[in-house]
Amino acid sequence: MISLKAGLSWLIGLALLATLLINLTIQLMHAGPRVRAEAGSNLRLAREFVLTTIATLPDNEDPAPALRRLYANLGSLRHVDIRILERGEAPPALWPRSGDASDDDPPAWFVKMVDVPPPRVIIVPIRIHDREFGGVAIVSNPLDELGEIWSDMTRLASISLMVTLAIIVLMLVLVRFSLTPFSALQAGLADLETGKSGVRIAPGGASEFRNISSALNSLATTLDRVRQENRDLVNQLIDIQDSERKEIARDLHDEAGPCLFSIRAASASLQEAVAQSPPNTARIQQICAIVDTASETLQLLIGGLLGRLRPKGLSELGLEAALKSLFASWSLGHPEVELRLLAPHDLSSLDETTAFTAYRVVQESVTNIFRHAKASWAQVSIEFGWERIEERGESEADELPRLTLVVEDNGIGVSEQRRSGMGLLGMRERVQGRGGTMKVERRAQGGTRVIVALPIGDEEEPDRR
Repeated sequence: MISLKAGLSWLIGLALLATLLINLTIQLMHAGPRVRAEAGSNLRLAREFVLTTIATLPDNEDPAPALRRLYANLGSLRHVDIRILERGEAPPALWPRSGDASDDDPPAWFVKMVDVPPPRVIIVPIRIHDREFGGVAIVSNPLDELGEIWSDMTRLASISLMVTLAIIVLMLVLVRFSLTPFSALQAGLADLETGKSGVRIAPGGASEFRNISSALNSLATTLDRVRQENRDLVNQLIDIQDSERKEIARDLHDEAGPCLFSIRAASASLQEAVAQSPPNTARIQQICAIVDTASETLQLLIGGLLGRLRPKGLSELGLEAALKSLFASWSLGHPEVELRLLAPHDLSSLDETTAFTAYRVVQESVTNIFRHAKASWAQVSIEFGWERIEERGESEADELPRLTLVVEDNGIGVSEQRRSGMGLLGMRERVQGRGGTMKVERRAQGGTRVIVALPIGDEEEPDRR
């Protein structure tokens, strides 16, 4: 996998290289027309110059020596070759280039690619007063112009290559400096993955890195808070379990113990009464009554313990009956609070896990009302509903069945500190564990409202009607 730094460097380098190739291609495309135009122009200028020179020659002597001396003094002309021909002398088949070949000459492949035209020859006769004195051969030399083009292109390519390398090096340094915060982000994420607490990333670099650092710090803060809440919940769970064990042990010791001792003592007395001859019927009846009373007390004790461990009648009678039984027991202990239960639908189709979760939510909510709300009435409504789920990228939305619980009262209302208390936190964890949602709010008329939505599986979907 290529790194971001290498990818940016390659991208910039390829862009600069593509720009260089485009510029060279454009120059190469214009090289042929440029050479042809330059060669034609120079050829025309040389012809005019030769004609002007011939017109100024004296009339009484051979002009050839004077012309040779003139062109020898001029030296090599740019892009043209001039040769003085004697009368009757034919021009050579191969015209040499002006000057000797050098390392600056363009390579053969470049000459072939540009398609340089062949040298063009113009013969200007030397005629004075109708007398022929030979001629002047003018040859265009396009390779000189092509050499200048080759020199310009190589110079441009060299400068562009050096600039490209300099920009790539500068970009590497800049990218390396700009991506320095990535190391801190990677280390912070690694610490979060290992479960460390108190992970914070110092904001630095570009604004994007600062935003990412702030988001990670917020995530770390949330994780620390969730871990602390989980530890508090575990500690609370352990305390509740220990407290329940102590209460059960105390009830067994204080109530079950005497009952069992009474039954054991009655059994010994019954053996003695039966052993008498004749048996003491009145004594036997008295002992049986003692055993019956102790057994009944022990049965009530075990029933109460089972009711504390598991809601009485929840599995057999359903959620609605279990809540009615719970409300009846609460009404005896708290007659000052009017309890109302609204259940317009048949709740017997609920699975045991959902029903037990709903029962515990109602139990904890109403317990908080008794302890903190100072309310005169409380109402619990339980009904089936449908939750609209809109899938991303789809125009249609799906509806999922859910069980909605609303517990409200007319008390003093819940405070912010109480809203995050351990009881409500435990309820929220229980609801979220079932994939549901929970919201606690203040009623406009006064008091508190707890709204819980629990998902229901396909096998428990209620009839839409």
